[in-house]
Amino acid sequence: MSDYNQRKYDIVVFGATGFTGALTCEYLAEIKDDKLSWAIAGRNLGKLEKVKERLVELDPSLKDLDLLIADSTQPESLDSVLAQTRVVISTVGPFAKYGTPLVEACIRQGTNYVDTTGEYNWIKKIIDQFDTAAKEKKVLIVPTCGFDSVPSDLGVFMISDYMHKKHHLDVSTVKNSLISAVGGYSGGTIISLLGVLGDKDLTGKDQLNPYLLSTRQGIDKPRVPTLKRDHDFGNRWQAFFLMAPINEKVVRRSWSIWSDRGEGYGKLFSYKETMSLPFFPAFVLTTLLYTVVPVFALLFKVPFFAEKLTKCLAKPGDGPSAEKRAKGRFEFQLVGTAENEPYDEPVRVRGTIRGFRDPGYGDTCRMVAESALSIVKSLNELPGKEGGILTPSTAFGNVLLDRLRHNQGMVFEVEDMK
Repeated sequence: MSDYNQRKYDIVVFGATGFTGALTCEYLAEIKDDKLSWAIAGRNLGKLEKVKERLVELDPSLKDLDLLIADSTQPESLDSVLAQTRVVISTVGPFAKYGTPLVEACIRQGTNYVDTTGEYNWIKKIIDQFDTAAKEKKVLIVPTCGFDSVPSDLGVFMISDYMHKKHHLDVSTVKNSLISAVGGYSGGTIISLLGVLGDKDLTGKDQLNPYLLSTRQGIDKPRVPTLKRDHDFGNRWQAFFLMAPINEKVVRRSWSIWSDRGEGYGKLFSYKETMSLPFFPAFVLTTLLYTVVPVFALLFKVPFFAEKLTKCLAKPGDGPSAEKRAKGRFEFQLVGTAENEPYDEPVRVRGTIRGFRDPGYGDTCRMVAESALSIVKSLNELPGKEGGILTPSTAFGNVLLDRLRHNQGMVFEVEDMK
C-alpha cells in the first residue's frame, strides 16, 4: 500500500467508458479545476481513448489525461490502479456482479470509494463483509452517491440539522415526495434493478425489511404501496416511487449510524417516500405493483427467464441523448415533524430539493463527482473520516451539501411551515 498523501491522482474514474462513467468524466472536465489530478480507467484502451477525445474537446488541457487499464476480474490490475489514487469513483454496474472486487481492493490499498449503485442487496453484502475492515483501515466506502440516494439522504439530514439547530427538537417523522421529474434511463440501470429482483440471497422478508441496511431497529414497519391524497403535497395523489426501496433503506441506515454517534435524528424517527401523480397514472402504477411486478420478481429468480428478459429489456451502455438530458430536472419536497410534548404546538418544516439536469445522469454525475471531491478537498472536515461502509450524509454531511449548493448547481433549502 502506497503513501496516501504521495499518490499521483486525487481521483480515478473506474468504468469511464460506460454511459454514466463517461458523463461523470465530462462533469470533471467542465469544472476545470487545474489543481485536481485525475485519470480514467477501464478494460478497453480503445474505448478509453474515445472518451478522452470527447474530454479534450471540452477542456484542451486534458490532452495529457492518463488512461489506466483495470479489470474487476484481475485483482492485481485493480491494486495497481488504486495504489495511485486517493479516491475512486465507480460507475460499473451491475455492482453485485462487478463491484465487490473493487471494494475489496480499495480496503487493501487504503483508497476511498464512492459509487452510483442503487442495489441494496449488494450494499447489504458489502456491509456484512467489509464494514469492520474499512473502519480499521479508516477507508470511506460510500455507495448510493447519485440520484439514489443523495437527495433523499441529504434532504433528511438537512431537515434534522435545521430542527436541532433552530428548534432544539428531535425529528419524529419525515415524509418525502418526488413532486416532478424529467429524465431518462440507461440499459445498465435497468439491468441493475432487475438484478435486485432476482437476487436469491434475499428472502421476501429481507426485501421488505425497512432496516435491512441499518445498525439497529427503529419503529418503521414493512408496508405495502398505497394510493392516497396528501394535502402537504398540494393534495396530490401519493403513489409508489421506484427508488423508494433503496432510498428509504439508506435514510434509515443514516439514522442508525448518526444514532450510534450520539447525534441521531430522534429515537422515534420514521421515514416514508412517495411520488406525486395525477389519479389515473397513480392508479395504474399501483395496480401494476400488485399484478405484473410480483410475476416479474418470480421470473427473475429463474436463471433462464432472467437471461431472456434482461436481453429484451436492457442493453448496457445505452441511455438518453444529450438533447433529452439537457431538458432534465427534478424536485423533491420533504415535510418534517418535530418530536415534542402532546399539548405543545406542532413544529413542522418543509425542505425543497431541486436539480436542473437529468436526475439519473446529469445530476447523478454531479453528485457522485462532488462526493469524491468532498474527500479530496475536505477529508479532515468530514463526519465520516474514520471510515466504514457509510451513506452520503454520514460520510459527507454539510460538506457535500455546500458543494452541491455552490453556484446554485442544486437547491437544498428548508424553512418553517406556517
